[in-house]
Amino acid sequence: MSKKEKVLAFISLAIACFLTVLDATIVNVSLPSMATYFNTDIVGISWVSTAYLIPFSALLINFSKIADIFGRKKLFILGLFIFGFSSILCGLSTSLIMMIIFRVMQGVGAAILTPLAIPLGIEIFGKNAMSKLAIIIGMIISISAASGPVAGGLLNEVFGFKSIFYVNTPFIIVSLLLGIRYLKECFDVTIERKIDFIGSVLLAYGIGALTFLLVKGNDYGWGSIKILILAITSSITIISFLIYESRAKNPMIEFKLFRTKTFTSSIVVISVIFFAYMPISYLMNFYLENQLGYSVLKAGLILGIVSGISFFMSPIFGIISKKFGARVTSMFAILFVSLGDLMFVFMNNTNNMKIIYSSFILVGLGIGATSPLYQSAFEEISKDKNGMASGILNSLRQLTACLAIALVSTLSSHYTTEAIDTTKTRIIEIVNKNVILEPEVKSTIINKITVADASKNITFSKDMADKLIEAKKNVVLSTAPTTMKSAINENFNKQAEEIHNIIDEAATIKNDETNKVYNKCFLITAIIAFFGLIAVPFNKKREADFKEIEPDIAI
Repeated sequence: MSKKEKVLAFISLAIACFLTVLDATIVNVSLPSMATYFNTDIVGISWVSTAYLIPFSALLINFSKIADIFGRKKLFILGLFIFGFSSILCGLSTSLIMMIIFRVMQGVGAAILTPLAIPLGIEIFGKNAMSKLAIIIGMIISISAASGPVAGGLLNEVFGFKSIFYVNTPFIIVSLLLGIRYLKECFDVTIERKIDFIGSVLLAYGIGALTFLLVKGNDYGWGSIKILILAITSSITIISFLIYESRAKNPMIEFKLFRTKTFTSSIVVISVIFFAYMPISYLMNFYLENQLGYSVLKAGLILGIVSGISFFMSPIFGIISKKFGARVTSMFAILFVSLGDLMFVFMNNTNNMKIIYSSFILVGLGIGATSPLYQSAFEEISKDKNGMASGILNSLRQLTACLAIALVSTLSSHYTTEAIDTTKTRIIEIVNKNVILEPEVKSTIINKITVADASKNITFSKDMADKLIEAKKNVVLSTAPTTMKSAINENFNKQAEEIHNIIDEAATIKNDETNKVYNKCFLITAIIAFFGLIAVPFNKKREADFKEIEPDIAI
């Protein structure tokens, strides 16, 4: 192949790689708009993300194996058709159920495409190009994940949320034409031509059941029969999968790959990074749009700070990794994203934007430091096994992203319920302690607060208070003597002014309790992310592998 043909072939791979990761995050900034359109809540709309991630995670390894057997180019072209067609169907969806079904289809297409970028790229440029190729693929994945909120915000603001699905179509067509024309077919010649159906079913159910119970556990109740059955069957299925795969003659997962420390350490760190980033991409959309009242575009641009930082820092961390080793960049990646999550623990009404900007910069640095890890993950893996290794890496990465969304949606729902109850209690306490309001007015306000439906954003506003006071004042004035009317007016004005003060104080309390929801959620994700440091010391090549190989890649 000529240099031009190699570049065009790689463009096909890059487009597919970029879009499949982008579609895992581009929807997040539009979730509030979708929730309104489909008339659902945060837990219900979370399935738009989760429905994509479940098949994406569960089927990556399966399709890696199928591609190794029947041809990676064939599967790549098939994946483009499925991904592109389902993207159009997502845009045409008129109900949440339709959207979820087509997002599952889109996830299947993504599961086919994602693990094929590195093995097909190696087939184009040769094994010696693997190090630079892996870094470039890593940069594409990292930047794509962080670019989703920006692209989603722009498209949602200008064309509506359905455009985030339609926009895939022209790029898929370009990738399809270039792929058919310039990609080279390749296989794994060392494996049997046999598909592991049992392992595939076990893994798919195990991941699906686990994600479902995490998302719906708070709704159904953690002690409910449905959740307990899912927890038990999920655990049994995953354990059965591990036992079956360890004994199978033709396993879906080749566990011996995990004996390569650089591979295992790198994929663990990459997965932890995505686990820490996804809650920011997911939850902060709701905070910026619903809590602060920002437009979808403005929210997307703020979230785009992560993308911008990672874009500029990825090459720098590549140089750092080459000079000091992958362990250094692994440590930086974990520390930056963990500290980025931890920053939100200190967020309140007065410092929220400072915290958000600081956190996004730290997370952008962490994602930028992740790019070189795609090189360290593959540099000790043989060419024939790159497809399977890529499937494992991407599957684990997407699984942790899926679990992160499921976890924070459940936590946020649980903590939001607590926050609503606490908010009502604090406001009612303020009303009861007030010495200016009349008992009848207090009783009316407390009743309004008690029956208020926070899920529908029904609140006791100043306009409602003014109308209530005006109605009561008119009733009293209609029967009052003329000499008393001035005093009555003054009394009702004092009542109205006091109610306004209480409403202002209530808004502060509501914002304070809402911030605590995010404080608690990100504290948990930050603690979990810090445990990723355990994998860092193992990300070091064997001494025999330190010899430099000059790659022949030209992009």
